[in-house]
Amino acid sequence: MKSIPLAVALILALAGCAQFQQQAALSSGIAPGEVEWARKSGRNTVSGNATLKSGGTTHTCAGQSANLIPDTAYARARMAAIFGNASRGTRAVSLGPVKFERDDPLYVSTLRSARCDASGSFSFPSVPDGVWYVTTSVKWQDGTQGSSMMQRVDVQGGRLTKVILP
Repeated sequence: MKSIPLAVALILALAGCAQFQQQAALSSGIAPGEVEWARKSGRNTVSGNATLKSGGTTHTCAGQSANLIPDTAYARARMAAIFGNASRGTRAVSLGPVKFERDDPLYVSTLRSARCDASGSFSFPSVPDGVWYVTTSVKWQDGTQGSSMMQRVDVQGGRLTKVILP
């Protein structure tokens, strides 16, 4: 009889650990022609700000990278695996990172990065028309508190697109 509660406790403990060690497999990579548009220079600017409030304190993405990622089937699947959808979301730092079997080299080579300033602002100039994902993280208490965040944006026509995360 003692072995049944022990087995249940072990299963629950392993299930709890699984959320911290989540691994995702993405079915297909990126075809080179799918992202060539993203390598070009454009007339759009994507700028934004990322903050989170905890108690009476506002935390920013200061010092973190903000990323601008071109929309591909691979990127959509990746965003859905991390954030639960491919349009807008957050993921608590306490859940741990989602690990992928491998990162597609084209995914890595076509993303753009900018550093968040002290106020949590970031900017991407010369962005070509298209659909993009903006991602960053706001962390505090030695990186143990906060969230990663994402928003899908469609930029067109030489405009300034503002993003407020989360």
